[in-house]
This record gives sequence, C-alpha cells and structure tokens, in this order.
Amino acid sequence: MNVKSSYRLAVIDLDETLLGHDKQISAANLKALARLRAVGIEIVIASGRHHLSIASFEKETKCEGWIISSAGAMVRHAVTGEILHELTLPVELALEVYERGRAENCSLIGYHRTGAFIEEETEWIRVDTGRSRQPPRLADLRELARDGLQKLMLITAAEKIEALYPVLESEYRGRLYVVHTEREMIEFLSPEANKARGAQAVAARLGLAREQVIAFGDGNNDVPVLAWAGMSVAMDHGRPAARKAARLVTPAGPPEEAFARGVEMVLD
Repeated sequence: MNVKSSYRLAVIDLDETLLGHDKQISAANLKALARLRAVGIEIVIASGRHHLSIASFEKETKCEGWIISSAGAMVRHAVTGEILHELTLPVELALEVYERGRAENCSLIGYHRTGAFIEEETEWIRVDTGRSRQPPRLADLRELARDGLQKLMLITAAEKIEALYPVLESEYRGRLYVVHTEREMIEFLSPEANKARGAQAVAARLGLAREQVIAFGDGNNDVPVLAWAGMSVAMDHGRPAARKAARLVTPAGPPEEAFARGVEMVLD
C-alpha cells in the first residue's frame, strides 16, 4: 500500500487517545504524530473539549490547522480563527435541558463559541476543570442558550449519571445528540453535531474523500467518526462502542502508548 497517496488526513481524539490518563502526550505518541506528518498526512485534533482547551495543546501537538471541538459542533482554524462549521443547540431544547438539569440537581457547563461557562462552582465543576485545563467563566446559561450553545453538559455523581443517561437519551432521541462521555457527565448537542460531521467539513474543505481519512479514538463520542472514516483505529482500552465501530483495535499494551501502536498498525 502506498500510504502517502492513500491517506491524507488523520482525525485524532485527545483524551485517552493522544493523551494518557495523566493528560500528557507520551514520547511514543509524539513520535507517532511526527511519523504521520512525515508521510504527508495532515493532523486534525477532534475532541469533546472546547476549542480553547484543545488549542492549549498546540505546542505539544504542533497542530496549526483545523480543530474539531465540542464533539464536532465546531470546526475552527487554530491560527486564523476562521469558523468552518458550527452547529448549536435549538434554543427551546437547550432551555428545556437546562431546566431538567437544575431539577435533577446536576451541575451544568455550557460551551459557547467564546468559551466554557457555568453559573456556579461546585465540586463536580472542579472535577471537570481538572480534566479540561480550561477554568470556566460565570454567565447566565439561559442567555447563552439564546445566543447559541455548542453543547450543554450535566455533571453529577457517576451512579446518578448512569441511571439518568438511558432515560434522557430515550427522551431526546431524534431531537438532540445525547452522549455519555465521562463517568460523571452527559452531553447534549445539536442532533446533527458529531465528530463525523466535523471531519466531513474538514475533508470537504481539503478536497479529500472519506477513503483518505484515518480516525483514532476511544470514547462514545468517537463512534460516528470511527464508523465514517475510510480507516479507523480504536484504542484497546476504549469504550465497547468505539471498539465495535472501528475497523481496527490496537493490541494490548500501555494505554498512554495505544495511539502509537495504532499508527504502527496503519502505516506498517
């Protein structure tokens, strides 16, 4: 296989794929990024994180092009700031989810194109801030919903989220994209927003077919892009749905180097 002519774009998840559990990029994964670039493959990070949080890893990843953020709701250029693609929650549904979250005593975080926002700091907000490297700002989430939220997140104890998720996923099926990401979190997005849609927007801009795209991921929000891409690799420690959606699954080994093993599978 002539890799250089076959694959031109790599869409790579951040947390637990490129980043290890310690939120660092291992030396092996950095070498794997360099190897992809060496054969002419452009790197695009695709994460559930906000654009600004992903951009904070620019020095390590050397990604200075398109970023797919908010689980595919936003595609924005890291350098120019150009917005290629944005899908926001329908206002009425965003307000409905907001009220439901408050009724369930969940903490809420809203992602707006200008940043991550909360109405009050709680222990669960602090848990998420520790993961995201992006301290949220205070704002009225209802007002932001009227201007367009990329996603709205409910955060509380993992046991409560496990019980709430199937109920809310069924209740909003077909109306919103509802995805269980972290153990303590449920995310709500536009029904048309997902990482595959973001990757499609980038591929179209670059004039590439899906067969020229490789996707790497581990989580539930990676499932659409793993299923869509011409080649896809799930991390062996990933969620069952991600492993099922991908064409390849990495062999067992240190989780912080799983991405590097995936690149070896594709390029060797």
